[in-house]
Amino acid sequence: MSWRAKDVLPITVGAYLVALGLVALLDSSGARHLGAAGIAGAAVGFACIAFGALATIAAWRVRRFSRRLRRAFGHVRSDREGWTVNDAVISTVLGDIMLDLRRAELPAGETQLTLLCWIGTIDVRVPADIGVDVTAQAIVGSVDALGRREEGVVRDINVRTADYSAQPCRLLLRLSTFVGELRVAQG
Repeated sequence: MSWRAKDVLPITVGAYLVALGLVALLDSSGARHLGAAGIAGAAVGFACIAFGALATIAAWRVRRFSRRLRRAFGHVRSDREGWTVNDAVISTVLGDIMLDLRRAELPAGETQLTLLCWIGTIDVRVPADIGVDVTAQAIVGSVDALGRREEGVVRDINVRTADYSAQPCRLLLRLSTFVGELRVAQG
């Protein structure tokens, strides 16, 4: 599969899911009585639209990165000492992403990590002596980023350390999950 097909496929699947969701919603809101079948059809419609929109947004967000790690099922973990962190996108459909960057080597300047997990947990530990900017989004679940916590439906947090711009090493974290938990702790 060429690199273009890898970029276009998630966007196409997302568009088809949105279209399928719209059809299910229109079918469930027809002239017939809205009973259990209508409610189930509407729920399926909304779910397809949400998954389709998330797939499309995730695909657009990761297009510009050359270093990607995609895993359909399973866990992504890294707590090795001395590994170098570069701009990257790490995504999984069902599983957890656990990164401990406290013993990693961060280059000078700004490094961007985009972590996407459809269903699961993303847990990132960052060193105390770097600037951190976190944007975290959970459709259903909880977000705990640098001490700020929100739970529920459609949670979106953007938090930055006070000395972000002055730090020689800066980490730009973009986290997203459909159903799950997002955690970023410094120190």
